[in-house]
Amino acid sequence: MAGILARFTSPLRHIDADPDRLVHEAHQLLQRAEENHGAWAAMTAYTGMATVKIQLAQYLKEHRD
Repeated sequence: MAGILARFTSPLRHIDADPDRLVHEAHQLLQRAEENHGAWAAMTAYTGMATVKIQLAQYLKEHRD
């Protein structure tokens, strides 16, 4: 029961994004990270954004109504 209430009150509920598109964008970010091999700040930024997109896509796939 608590899970249902949390889902209805979640701020992520209002995100209108396509999970498949988010995964595609994450893949592109990981490719950019590979292109910047050795530039640790750029690699960290690209992989961090890719991680967020993958986690958001996973959440949306699991909790979409």
